[in-house]
Amino acid sequence: MKTNVIVSALLIGALISSASAQTAQRECEQDGLRGNVKKVSSTMYEALVDRDGDMQYGSQLEKTETLYNEKGQRRSMTFLSADEDNMLFRSRYKHDGFGLVTLEHIVDNQEQIIGRTYYIYDKNNVLCESYVEDAERQIEHRVLYKYDESGKLKQRSYNDAKNNVYRREVYGYDFDGAVHHTSVFDRSNSKIMDYHYEYDSHLQPINVTTYDYTDEDAEVSTTLYQYKYDDHGNWVQKTQYTLEKDNAVPTFITNRRIEYFE
Repeated sequence: MKTNVIVSALLIGALISSASAQTAQRECEQDGLRGNVKKVSSTMYEALVDRDGDMQYGSQLEKTETLYNEKGQRRSMTFLSADEDNMLFRSRYKHDGFGLVTLEHIVDNQEQIIGRTYYIYDKNNVLCESYVEDAERQIEHRVLYKYDESGKLKQRSYNDAKNNVYRREVYGYDFDGAVHHTSVFDRSNSKIMDYHYEYDSHLQPINVTTYDYTDEDAEVSTTLYQYKYDDHGNWVQKTQYTLEKDNAVPTFITNRRIEYFE
């Protein structure tokens, strides 16, 4: 359950972020943050409803801590055990002279490297490829990026170690430049998922409708989000709901503590 929650949260984040070509833009802005952010501490909880219908915090499911420098570059992202704050693993980032992230070291709780992600840019300093190596320096998979004429990401292809495409994501945009929908295709180039998004005034998703075509009959599900924001316009609490027969059932609550450079 905990692993699935982490993967699901990261997937939704990946699908609605990086709408523009990744260049020397501040990474805190790429992460959807506003202001001179120094640190983001995030904790996800299971949401429970008591007999009176009031929402309560359940078990802690995920804890992360992301550090930025004063240039807005990501320094590290640490995943912590939910109950004891022990480090599970950490990503450490290296940048080039243009301020672009070129290497991500993934280390375990002994600071031993267990994986690497390399980021490759074209002559215009636009991200065109990334690939992941395991601890033995064997390539696990590659990701290839394509953009439209305005510089927005239009396709992300995931290739296996033999460079065969096993997943492809295609993005569509609304007039404001936000991702309106994402289509996902499998290894046989069959569409397996569609995601449609609606946003609030802070450009955070408030409604994600998922169409799952993996079975013969398409399955449709809706996830709703509600936010609380700080004075900088960054959300500090996100509540996730699943729509069940027109009833919004709370599933997760995520709290964020955000520190800023003075």
